[in-house]
Amino acid sequence: MSLRCKERVKRSHTLWHLVFYCLVFCAVYVVVRGLGQVLTPVAAALVLSYLLDPVVSWLQRRFGLARWLGTLVLFVVALLFATALFLLVVPVLVREIHAFAESVPGYLQKMRDAVVPWLSDTFDLQVPSSLHELVNQLGADIKAVVTKAAAPLGGVAGQVARKTAGIFSGMATLVLIPVFTFYFLPKFPSILFSAEELIPRRHVPWVRATAGEIDRVLAAWIRGQLTVISILAIMYAVGLSIVGIKMAVLIGVLTGLLAFIPYVGVVIGLTMAMLVCLLEYSGPGQMLGVGVVFAVVQTLEGLVLTPRIVGEKTGLGPVGVLLALMLGGSVFGFVGILLAVPTAAALVVVIKRGLGAYKNSLCYLKGADEMVAPSAEAGGR
Repeated sequence: MSLRCKERVKRSHTLWHLVFYCLVFCAVYVVVRGLGQVLTPVAAALVLSYLLDPVVSWLQRRFGLARWLGTLVLFVVALLFATALFLLVVPVLVREIHAFAESVPGYLQKMRDAVVPWLSDTFDLQVPSSLHELVNQLGADIKAVVTKAAAPLGGVAGQVARKTAGIFSGMATLVLIPVFTFYFLPKFPSILFSAEELIPRRHVPWVRATAGEIDRVLAAWIRGQLTVISILAIMYAVGLSIVGIKMAVLIGVLTGLLAFIPYVGVVIGLTMAMLVCLLEYSGPGQMLGVGVVFAVVQTLEGLVLTPRIVGEKTGLGPVGVLLALMLGGSVFGFVGILLAVPTAAALVVVIKRGLGAYKNSLCYLKGADEMVAPSAEAGGR
């Protein structure tokens, strides 16, 4: 066979490989997009299995435990930790929520006393103080009002039914996640081996090296992110408690937990804290204290915690993480949000290694000598 024929066969072989990979990608996309809700507990369980696999492997090496026994020990320890956390933290949160709920009528009365006169004086609006007065002002008959209000009740009832079904579906998903994790975790090395068996043999070394780099990047990022989130939750809760606002622990913990989404956690936490300050307004001092707490914690996170603990482990940065979460959520829903950052980090590693291979390829380097010679001569003149 001539050299030209060999080159033609090689190009045809490569083209068919590209077509095959594109078809596989499209099939995976269609399956994940169509079965996203069903695959959510499976995806979450696989992520948890990936995160917990080093712990089970360590128990297996250190104490000689079988993987199923190490998984059982890990689940028992996690259950004990969750129980202790529930007994310590949940009562505080319940007390804060209960105290806030008891204060709601007073807040509403304050708003009514302050806002209603302002509306009347500023816009010359006669705001009704009761439903009967409202009906009289509108000049409407109660029967007509009820008739008009009853029209959309069917749609509202349907929405309530759908929301209720969604809540039960979410609860079922939460129950299935640990069940699937308990099933996947003992078999996780076998799952990885089975996936590797599907890779063409000539690509196995490259895939192993790339997967190892992705694993190191993700492991460092996840450990650092969990550490930063825990520290931020404690700092926000303590700082807001010192300022003396209600629901300080709840707002602080929620702000810390949402810190993995850049800017979103801070905006939600600051909005909630300022709203509580406005509802029980006692002067600008408390609001200033809330602003100082968020400014100090954000400064520490940006200058100390994130650079030292997390750094640029994924190579994405805050904007990249935010874009990955938005894109993953819009395309694949909750599964996309769950896998957005790991997938984006894996793509960054693959792209970097692909660019490195391209710059070392003959396609990129061909003709480099001819370009260097004229520039050297020009420099000599």
